[in-house]
Amino acid sequence: MWRRAGAGLAVLSGRGAGSEVCARVPGAATWIRATPAALPLCPGVHSSPTAGVMLRGCGGLAHTSAMPDRLLHTTSCSTTDSDASVAVVEAEVEDELDRLYSQVEVECRGHEPAVLRSYQKFVSTAAAHLDVPLEKIEWPKKHIQRWTLLKSIHIHKKHRVQYEARTHFLVMRFVRLTSSTADTFLEYIQRNLPEGVAMKVTKHEIQKLPEHVKPSVEVVA
Repeated sequence: MWRRAGAGLAVLSGRGAGSEVCARVPGAATWIRATPAALPLCPGVHSSPTAGVMLRGCGGLAHTSAMPDRLLHTTSCSTTDSDASVAVVEAEVEDELDRLYSQVEVECRGHEPAVLRSYQKFVSTAAAHLDVPLEKIEWPKKHIQRWTLLKSIHIHKKHRVQYEARTHFLVMRFVRLTSSTADTFLEYIQRNLPEGVAMKVTKHEIQKLPEHVKPSVEVVA
């Protein structure tokens, strides 16, 4: 058995001067099996004739009088590895640059033109308050799809009824945006998208020319 005593040490005592003990040094990856006289050769381990074997660590004081073959578990409060991993992730995030978009096109489709007009006013107002450049708003021609079916189920061939579905379009074009601004703004307007309205987003990213693409000599001259 072991208990915490707040002294930052783990004490292990055997039944005799030549008895073997098994203990684990806090922060180490292997177990130590040796006599109390030989343990001072191990780093972080100290022994004395009266106190037995002491293991230095930061998990508190542990004491046991069990058999030598029983292992002593000590806790450790070292957070060096986790702190290092967090620092590496933060460095990678800082090194990553924002992407540049020359144009972000938002196309909305719906069956009710009044709903699209209301949504267009909302997006335009939000873009004006957030300083997002809105270059152009277009209303393409609506698309009409018709179906001609029998009025009854399977008789009266001359009696028919016609159904149609009208799809209205709204296209809003934003220019000169970074990836962080575009993602934040698109998430905001998508969360407020009305029911029955579909949205398609097209992004035009600015990239460098590949290394194998070089301007011709005539253009350089």
